[in-house]
Amino acid sequence: MSLSGSISNALSGMRMSSLAAELVSSNLANATNEDYAARSLSVSSRVTGGTGGVRIDGIMRRVDQSLLADWRGANSDLSHATTLASYVSRVEKVMATPDDPASLTARLAAFETALVQASARPDLTTRLDTVVSRASSLAETFNGIADTIQKARTDADGNIQDTVAQLNDKLAQIVDLNTKISVRSRVGSDTASLEDLRQGILDDLSSITPIRVLQRDHDAVAVVTKGGLVLVEGTAAEIQFNATSTVTEHMTLQNGLLSGVTVNGDDVDISRFAGGSLEALFTARDETLPQFQAELDELAVGLATKFQDASVDPSLGATDAGLFTDGGAAFDVVDQVGLSRRLAINAAADPAQSGDLRLIRDGFLAAPGPVGDATILNNMLSALTAASPIPGGIFAGQNESMLTHASAVMSHVGTTLNGIDQLTSFASAKSASITQERLRTGVDTDAELQNLMTIEKTYAANAQVLKTVDEMLDILMGL
Repeated sequence: MSLSGSISNALSGMRMSSLAAELVSSNLANATNEDYAARSLSVSSRVTGGTGGVRIDGIMRRVDQSLLADWRGANSDLSHATTLASYVSRVEKVMATPDDPASLTARLAAFETALVQASARPDLTTRLDTVVSRASSLAETFNGIADTIQKARTDADGNIQDTVAQLNDKLAQIVDLNTKISVRSRVGSDTASLEDLRQGILDDLSSITPIRVLQRDHDAVAVVTKGGLVLVEGTAAEIQFNATSTVTEHMTLQNGLLSGVTVNGDDVDISRFAGGSLEALFTARDETLPQFQAELDELAVGLATKFQDASVDPSLGATDAGLFTDGGAAFDVVDQVGLSRRLAINAAADPAQSGDLRLIRDGFLAAPGPVGDATILNNMLSALTAASPIPGGIFAGQNESMLTHASAVMSHVGTTLNGIDQLTSFASAKSASITQERLRTGVDTDAELQNLMTIEKTYAANAQVLKTVDEMLDILMGL
């Protein structure tokens, strides 16, 4: 081999060693970075004329695509569970626990106690006042829970809009990175850093909706949801959603008063985004929270109908309001939706509204009667405590007292949250386990340090070749 060939071989080896050392340094610096893929050089033998050496073919990213897909799936599950739990927990918090004096069951129990005490001494104005006060607190508790449910639905609706905006932004970023990576790939430039950036965006995207990533020419990717919806294929899909400023009980996706999502102008069922935070937000807004509202309304219906029944207060006609009213009027079965937010005590018996306390003892439309007559108060107590069929909802057909019915409503919320918490714990554990595996199969610091020692020896060997050639040239020049 000629001296010039030896110099060329040694220089190519030193360039390779220098770049390899840089990659080792980068790998070690990002050993705990989940979005970083360990780099290694792709090299081959170079033969040009009578010289050889090392040819650098490119930089390879070491990524376990199967493990990455599993992690993204766990990330989607965790995001779905935590998102849904955040809304259910708001309802559970406002309902409180049975031992909390402000809970729904505690308010009902307190109202029942007030009726017991008043029926024992119907002549005492203070006891009648306590009945009205406890009834008012009970109605306000219904109102507060219903307000929380609808506020949560409104927040979910607004968060859908924000999530859709994030989704569109990330899809646009992926398209932009696809373009830049493809341009570099065509000319043989390094694309590893851009691919790391794209991987991080795809990871973030998986928290919104589960995705499958498909390889395309020149290192570009296509993105498809697990439901088969194409999000990126050359260009990005355009996702649209119209938020509602205030969501009320009567608003549903089915009646057109709430928005769904469109993709490139076409209506798309949210099941195409199944999993992840986006679907969880729709589930909270359109299924879980409305179910809680319906159960609460059913409970409020029982309260209103029992106390405006003529068997409780014989002075009432078919269209007259009893102690509990629908916004001040008698309850009509056709207006059940949202009753819990409208429930109020009859102003006619509320001193705070210039009402007369004796009406709950004598009858709302009756003339003053004997102060010791506890018939109507006893009727109220019997109506409250007697088991009666629940006409609708998930508890339809069950014979329950108001207190037992209320306990069942609260229990259903707690059971729902407990089920979601179990899913959250499982998804969290799975995500943590896969994350550890990703880190373990990512940058192996021991192997990198061993590789660095080999690189140093390779560099030193090539440097020795140059030194020897230099010495030989000096000898030749001295002849």
